[in-house]
Amino acid sequence: MQAASLPKFDLFFCAFIFLIPLLYALEAQKVKKAFWLFFRFSFLSYLLLLYWIPNVMMYYGGMSGAVSILGLFILVAFLSLFTACAGGLINKVLQSKRGNLSLMMIPFIWVAKDLALEKIFSGFPWCSAGYSQYKNIYFVQIAEIGGIHLATFVVIYFNVLLYLLVMRKDIRLKLAAVTMISIVGLYTTGYFLYKNNESKTMDLPSHTAGILQPNSRNDDALNAEGKNKKLDEFFNDSRALMDKGAEFVIWPEYSIYIYPLQNEFYYERFTAFVKNHIPVLAGFTDVKNDREIYNSLMLFPKGKDKFQKYDKVHLTPFGEYLLFREVLFFVERITNEIGDFTPGKEIHNLELDGHWLATPICYELIFPQLVREFISKGGEVIVITSNDSWYGDTSAPYQLLAMSALRGIENRRYILRSTTNGISALIAPSGEILYRSPFNAKDTFTASFKYIKRETVFMRFGYLFPYFCLIFLIFYFIWPRFRWGGPTCI
Repeated sequence: MQAASLPKFDLFFCAFIFLIPLLYALEAQKVKKAFWLFFRFSFLSYLLLLYWIPNVMMYYGGMSGAVSILGLFILVAFLSLFTACAGGLINKVLQSKRGNLSLMMIPFIWVAKDLALEKIFSGFPWCSAGYSQYKNIYFVQIAEIGGIHLATFVVIYFNVLLYLLVMRKDIRLKLAAVTMISIVGLYTTGYFLYKNNESKTMDLPSHTAGILQPNSRNDDALNAEGKNKKLDEFFNDSRALMDKGAEFVIWPEYSIYIYPLQNEFYYERFTAFVKNHIPVLAGFTDVKNDREIYNSLMLFPKGKDKFQKYDKVHLTPFGEYLLFREVLFFVERITNEIGDFTPGKEIHNLELDGHWLATPICYELIFPQLVREFISKGGEVIVITSNDSWYGDTSAPYQLLAMSALRGIENRRYILRSTTNGISALIAPSGEILYRSPFNAKDTFTASFKYIKRETVFMRFGYLFPYFCLIFLIFYFIWPRFRWGGPTCI
């Protein structure tokens, strides 16, 4: 049920009940058994969510099938350890004598677990429970206040309420009333936030961007003639978008296998096109020397504006660099395709016509704090470029789209998303997907958006909610140790 609540299945209602069988099973379990129960649950859930990883390793990493599957199992087992630890803590709450109200610590435990997943080592906060509600528009508006972690908190909160509603017959009427009040309060708040956002952006001037989805592949091996032909195709599509009113055009990450900053011929082609037509924002590899290779988003502006670029700061483990190189020394013997890119020095926006573009590249979008940093530095619209052809025809591109929608709500910015082969999209600050391109098909479209400067609670007060959950959780478990006696009541 937990996996089915997320893309591609999108059975969002399953997110509100997936924890109930686990809580029921924990009623008479010891901590050790609770640990392994939640480990098995998480292991199977992640297998269903991340089944696409071996395909990436085999097809694009050159690994054998056996090693790729082993790699998936190792990753899933590692991620499941966090959920297993959460299960042990949940078991302690269930077995405590502090009353039904103590079960409301379970959402705090779950959010603290998600925070650990996001921060430890490179971090892999893939598809937290709150993302299941990205189509449940009024529900997810609370992300403006506490981000994806608050949405997850509320999802788990309803799991606990419904569990109590099923198990505690003696107070069922009271619990039903609390559940109804919670639902009404949540959706009333969501409706207010939705309308408030609309009113604050209604009078802003509209702008238009052109977005390219070329339906290209990582394994497109083109000679010089083929590269020029492909570049001509991109320029022609950009020109057509300009004729439709686009003020600038966005090409995806890994647009074409060329190095415009290292090849004068290609650089002059770009500058000539931009001078006579329209600014281009495109993803390319930048090589400074034998040791510095950057995944970059390059802005070729018009007029007096200077060329700018953003170098990806948070690289993709095992795709752009080898995590734990000293330990996993044998991986290079399996494949030579995993080259170490150089992380960018800092997060910064790109300026175009007096406006600031926030430009997280591909994998960076799954980190809410990273995207928030772009906005805190003045980003007025979020431009996401991605190379999703790595994933093939799987659920991964749909999961990335869901996560993109939450980044828009958290920061109340439009999302302009350009990918190699899908899913490119225009997403409103409300999280509504106004347009999405077909998957595995070429598409070009204009996206009407607004530059927004207002600050959200999420942006103004930083990334505090998950840390609050962690601190409150620590306080809950250590406080009884400092009491001098008598029952503890929370």
